[in-house]
Amino acid sequence: MSLPPVTTVLFDVGNTLHHLDHEFIAEVITRHGRRVSGREVAQAEYTAKAAIDAQFRARREGTDASRQRSYYDAIMDRLGVAEGVRAAIERSLREENQRDSLWRVMHGDTPAVLSDLERRGYTLGVVSNADGRVPAALAASGLAPRFATIVDSHLVGVEKPDPRIFAIALEGCGARPDEAIYVGDIYEIDVQGARGAGLTPVLLDPLGGYGEVDCLRIDRLAQLLDLLPPLSREVAE
Repeated sequence: MSLPPVTTVLFDVGNTLHHLDHEFIAEVITRHGRRVSGREVAQAEYTAKAAIDAQFRARREGTDASRQRSYYDAIMDRLGVAEGVRAAIERSLREENQRDSLWRVMHGDTPAVLSDLERRGYTLGVVSNADGRVPAALAASGLAPRFATIVDSHLVGVEKPDPRIFAIALEGCGARPDEAIYVGDIYEIDVQGARGAGLTPVLLDPLGGYGEVDCLRIDRLAQLLDLLPPLSREVAE
């Protein structure tokens, strides 16, 4: 599967630019009597993604805030966490997420990938279902200056997969839907949302947990550099 001509790359934030702190979650769960590793939490997170996908297919979308609880529950289901300690674990995770977003781990090559895409002539932007903290979080990690626009659902009042949130980002980038791709990690929200707005979706699936999908898939951001050549000969040289 190949890409159409592209000038603009839009990114999700959670588990795309900033990743869930699997090690912290593993520590919290372990403190409550179920010893698990960060790797196991990462694998269990695919159960949470599947639960969200199922909600959307059944047209029980809810909101990003309301989905967070089922996200944690699905992870704990997969890990076999005892019912009696789940409320305490969830409370600890929510308190920490309020203090400092749990989606706070940035892979070491992310800044270089974004810089390379910029150097190749692409306009970059962000579309995130979040709680209003995305602009500050991207500024803190040093990524914000690379983006022509940063769209946080809480700040604009509309969430993915609603096509209006993608339209806001495209306007900020000065781009048409047919010349933009969107990179995200949840099929029904990111892939279907982008597709519904006329963008080409790219699924970030680092552990291959999604199986067969009907879209482009990458397992790390650096693979975008294989898909997106320089936009001009001058840049290539």
